Amino acid sequence: MASDFEITKQSVIADVLREYPHCISVLERHGMPCRTCMGVSTDTLEDGAMMHDVDLDTIITELKNCCAGR
Repeated sequence: MASDFEITKQSVIADVLREYPHCISVLERHGMPCRTCMGVSTDTLEDGAMMHDVDLDTIITELKNCCAGR
């Protein structure tokens, strides 16, 4: 069954990982250590990308691809 959860720049990182735990690899590959971050439950993807100087569009595209199994 497909999830109705949509990944956007305003998605809270913890919500993304709760819905798609296997996609942690995308964030880790870009230097975002979300498993150990205290802000993971409140920070959005946009916040995390800004803090870690990562391109937000790239992260969102890669997360969507990961979630879709590509």
